[in-house]
Amino acid sequence: MIWPGSQQTMGELLDQDKLTCKMLRRASAKAENEQVRKAAEVLLVDRERKIREYIDGGNLPRNIDEAVAVKVADNGGWATIRELWYRHNGCMDWNRLHSLMGETQSAQVRSACVILLGYRYQVERQKILDGKGPLLVTSPKSSYLLRKTERYLIREGLVIGAVLGLCVAYLLWYAYKAFFVYDYSSLANLNWLAWVIIGVGAVLMLVAGYFVIIRPLDKIINYLDSKIASFKKGFEGEDHVVDALRESLDGSCHIFRNLHFNGRKEDIDIALVSPWGVFAIEVKNRSGTFEYSGSDFYEKRKSGYEKVADDSNPIKQARRNAAALKEFLDPDFNRNKEHAFVEPIVVWANSEIKVYRKKPADSQDPHSQETKCWRIEDLSFELDSIRCKKHLSEKAQREIIKKLEGCY
Repeated sequence: MIWPGSQQTMGELLDQDKLTCKMLRRASAKAENEQVRKAAEVLLVDRERKIREYIDGGNLPRNIDEAVAVKVADNGGWATIRELWYRHNGCMDWNRLHSLMGETQSAQVRSACVILLGYRYQVERQKILDGKGPLLVTSPKSSYLLRKTERYLIREGLVIGAVLGLCVAYLLWYAYKAFFVYDYSSLANLNWLAWVIIGVGAVLMLVAGYFVIIRPLDKIINYLDSKIASFKKGFEGEDHVVDALRESLDGSCHIFRNLHFNGRKEDIDIALVSPWGVFAIEVKNRSGTFEYSGSDFYEKRKSGYEKVADDSNPIKQARRNAAALKEFLDPDFNRNKEHAFVEPIVVWANSEIKVYRKKPADSQDPHSQETKCWRIEDLSFELDSIRCKKHLSEKAQREIIKKLEGCY
């Protein structure tokens, strides 16, 4: 079977180490030719089996496919480097590879680290040799998610501080009464029934305090903690996507993180200015099972799929951000006589999320055009699909970048 875009068969490319597991995995999922898909599936299973046998035999890895199949210690167990890779949302922690290479006594693990780090350095070196350099990134001192996190942390601190303050004030008041006001001589005359009633009353007060104070307070704190964890997870997802973009893009592109303009309440997670156009990227680090059709987004719950509200719909968020950015940049597009278009993209930063595309029922719906929804582990392939589709002149890129830099 001839590999698409090549004059060689898939078997010949495999023998020459020019066809990686990642390429086969991609072809088995998205190749247009059904025969290529089936052939890729068979070759992928066979190649992974041979790699596993080779690595389990204690041999040193010779390429990236074999390097990511090496097992390392992980939380009391063992996991392959590839499993750790996807646990980090499709982005390898390169600092962890450096430290692992220094810590390990295993020649196999050390060789795997050398191969993977060498690949990374080779990619960055090639960018420099091409004269384009690494991807340019502009980030603000703060962001929408960071500001929201700080607000919820302040609220949590105020709630806990207020409750502790009231408790301390009550204890001081009670101590004052106990030592300077109450007369305990009458307690000696109480019979056993009175003591029982006092004991029952004390227990009832404790129970009432639990339901009136402790339980509601616990719910409030848990709610604030969940919000803080959600914002932290979102910010980590954006970091992973930026790391993945650094690997795939060079200095001909410029990304702007947490772009805020025209006094909008929300910011744009990532705005990409490239020779192929301008893109508004909405990053979601969610987990669970979802389904989308056109601009509608559904979440799977116990009762079935339920439609997600517009405010939480990532596809509509991406479209709103793209429309707002287009309006903001229109003068620059018009001045350079460029086609004013900002394309929305949704990137799933959690590799374990399950998202399924459902064909829209009404193809005549103006919103039936699908917004691009990419998985972070497929980001390098997906970026290839937008290259050379639209061309943005260097002059337009410079003016758009200058305008966006003024937002920080």
